[in-house]
Amino acid sequence: MYIGLKFMINTSTEDTQKEYYCLEIDRENTMKSFMNFDSIVSELKNPSEFNKASVVVNEENKKEAEAFLLNHNYYAFSIYKKTLPVRDNQIFDFRDCVEVYEFDSFLRNSLQKFTGYIENLVKASIINSLCSNYSGELQKAQCYLDPFIYKNEEIAEDTIRHFGRRAFISNQALTIKHHIDNRNGHIPLWVILPELTFGETTHFIESLKDEYREMWISDLFLKNSYYNGVKGLDQHIKNVAHSWITASWALRNRCAHYSRVYGLNFNIGNPRFYTVTLRELKDTNKKKSDNRDLFAFMLAIKNVLICHDNSIQLEWNAFIDSIKEKLDNSEIVLPYKMGFPEGYIKYLKIDL
Repeated sequence: MYIGLKFMINTSTEDTQKEYYCLEIDRENTMKSFMNFDSIVSELKNPSEFNKASVVVNEENKKEAEAFLLNHNYYAFSIYKKTLPVRDNQIFDFRDCVEVYEFDSFLRNSLQKFTGYIENLVKASIINSLCSNYSGELQKAQCYLDPFIYKNEEIAEDTIRHFGRRAFISNQALTIKHHIDNRNGHIPLWVILPELTFGETTHFIESLKDEYREMWISDLFLKNSYYNGVKGLDQHIKNVAHSWITASWALRNRCAHYSRVYGLNFNIGNPRFYTVTLRELKDTNKKKSDNRDLFAFMLAIKNVLICHDNSIQLEWNAFIDSIKEKLDNSEIVLPYKMGFPEGYIKYLKIDL
């Protein structure tokens, strides 16, 4: 049985394989030269091959641009030039490019917060569901150590071993240390699972037998008045709900690494549409394959937040209103760059 301190060992041994790229020196000097401020100004002015946009740094904003580029990596910033709108006059002020950058930062910071709410919700809900529904031989607190809750023996061994590694890595966290020092290393699910990353948590849920995973989806989604009010869609929700969680994880991961979300087509964690919403979107020409834009990911977040606290839902609706206000007052950041259809507000806001 996988309990006790004897399984809490350092797994960083020579048999642990790690893959990495062997980085070599460019002896042929093919790399681009480092660009100073004057070089960057010249590069920004060159029309983009993607949208023909030319970004000009004028004398009046030269100091602002120099200060900005001193604190922001040009390589990361330059991508926003490609997201500028196509119009008759493709010459843009430096401030226009910064406006896109700042709007993207606003989206990213806000979405990181909401996907954080979802991470906490997922962790709390799987703990409650698994402990409530588990009826095996172990104590409910250690149900995650029972191989019979997993899809197969190999997955069980890998998952339980991963919990052990996570306990070792987090052995100085107060709650983990307490159970190591005072409980002989017997750590309850509700103590160890919060130490997992969001990705590790979704992987744990995917490792469970269908019956446990579906009970969790039922507890979280199907008992919610919004979802149980629509007849005949229980199986559909069981089929698509996990994709909403995965999309939230993928977006949170991108936001946490300060990566761009505006004007991007995502290729990881793409969610499936809730069929009720997809029917409502019919007049906007949205199809179920249109699940790579930010709109699809934000719909997935909304679908999960419907199961969260009312205060969180109010916060989400205020965020959607803020997006609309910024878009209404800008000619530079545009709804279609995020896949937002006409009337996007009614699809993204939660009915309260």
